Amino acid sequence: MIPLTRLSVMVLGTLVFATLLGGCSRIDRETCVPTAPEFEGDGPGYELIDIVHREVWATRDWLPDEFAAFSLPFRWRKNGPRVPVHDGGRFLRSPGCAEDGQFSYMDAFGRHFLQVVKLNSVGRAVDDRGLIRRTELEKYHVLHFAAGSTVRILRGPTGEEFVGASRSLERDLNTPSLPDGWTLTERLFPVDVEYSLVGNVSVLRLENEDSYQGPLPKNTEYRQ
Repeated sequence: MIPLTRLSVMVLGTLVFATLLGGCSRIDRETCVPTAPEFEGDGPGYELIDIVHREVWATRDWLPDEFAAFSLPFRWRKNGPRVPVHDGGRFLRSPGCAEDGQFSYMDAFGRHFLQVVKLNSVGRAVDDRGLIRRTELEKYHVLHFAAGSTVRILRGPTGEEFVGASRSLERDLNTPSLPDGWTLTERLFPVDVEYSLVGNVSVLRLENEDSYQGPLPKNTEYRQ
């Protein structure tokens, strides 16, 4: 038998740890390819978070019960299912790609995923009670709101505004509690409006898991 040196033990330990992180499922990736994403249908979206690389991967290729029952390897976490509250949206590129029209894909766990987000910081409490949690991330996403849409706007004590983007499919609380200085209003968009959430974006989760994203440009036009 060949004796194990200290170096070989370290290498073996690293390989074992990497295997545990990745799980046993095969993962195939394509990075920054010029193939536009196709999200068919208007159902909920399902996201997996790679906690090692701080990446978020999205698909619609699940049913709620299947997603709830699905078990993930150590390095992965679930986010969702999420239901959009805008009238349409499109991704311009995946994070890490050099230009619009380039996207990164992953085939894993029997499904096809698009990389939509690179996480910078996650779930930082905005207030003492943790009613609002703020995540900072990188993404390249355009949200569309049709003329006549009534949209919820979250406004903070410094005047920053964030638009309602999605809610949890399992939400059981329609009106969340807010910290002092924060307000939720409904506003009518008289014309078609698109918001480009490009580069560094803030995502605020309320106690009912509704998601508000921004901040919105200062010259946003709407009427109450």
